[in-house]
Amino acid sequence: MASKSLVDNQLLINKNEFPLSHDIWESMWHRIKSLHPDADNIIESIKDGDVPKVGIPLPPVLKASQTTSERLDAIQSYISELQYDYTGTQFFEIRKGRPLCRLMDVAKTIIKESLPIKCLEAVVLALYLTSELTNVQRFPIAFRSTFQGSTYKHIVLGVKYAGVFGALGLSRRSTLMNKPLKYDSLHDLLDDYVKCYNECFHKVTRIKLGLPVSHDCQSMECVVWKFAVIKPDRSNYKSSCDEFSKQLRRKTSFQLKYGRDLYHMTHGRETRAGGSDNESQGSPTNNRLLKRVD
Repeated sequence: MASKSLVDNQLLINKNEFPLSHDIWESMWHRIKSLHPDADNIIESIKDGDVPKVGIPLPPVLKASQTTSERLDAIQSYISELQYDYTGTQFFEIRKGRPLCRLMDVAKTIIKESLPIKCLEAVVLALYLTSELTNVQRFPIAFRSTFQGSTYKHIVLGVKYAGVFGALGLSRRSTLMNKPLKYDSLHDLLDDYVKCYNECFHKVTRIKLGLPVSHDCQSMECVVWKFAVIKPDRSNYKSSCDEFSKQLRRKTSFQLKYGRDLYHMTHGRETRAGGSDNESQGSPTNNRLLKRVD
């Protein structure tokens, strides 16, 4: 879990191609100096090349003899090998409004560069690595939590196979990243996350569920990151999870998005995304208040 002093610092995002530009490097050195007491010596040693060699993780090769659970475990192992990004710089820019094919291009770059990643980058990478698993439904699960007056965000990729749920992802906390493919219901999966948040002294105030994502890596369709909003402290928490699960069983992503029986799980005004108008993820006010916990 991110400490408040670290989260309050502005996150740097690399919006350029690789290798990293001089400006990005200078921004990273400046951030290190503001956080580490022996920063000058560390920076000099890095610039002089006095650093250990690090192996490059190899993406998993999924075999026909493996079960679906084993394939998901192999994918998660690779994501974990990349390690969580503690540098304060997000090396790969993720624009959630871009088509799926563009996000998959970013995933290929992540594999090529093999740099540490954060939770949103891990979700995009997981989408790419699971694209061959056409019998697995993948949908984003985003959490918003509060701790000591501050608000934090985190996201994982929910997976469903043969009526059983799990998740792929990355986090500072091992209990907030992936979950094995073992939960009999979506409610059980989300409730496990909520309990793990409570163990970290965070209170989950909102969970956003997205639509199942296409397995076509060349698709021009955008990922629907928020279709339904569930609040764990509401009395209809379990029934809302069950209703969403029913929709997953008998609807395709297209039908969920445009069907007549589009349902809404929030208590505000209805929107096409399935949430109250003041909870739009594009709201500048909300973006200023939210911080990523990963």
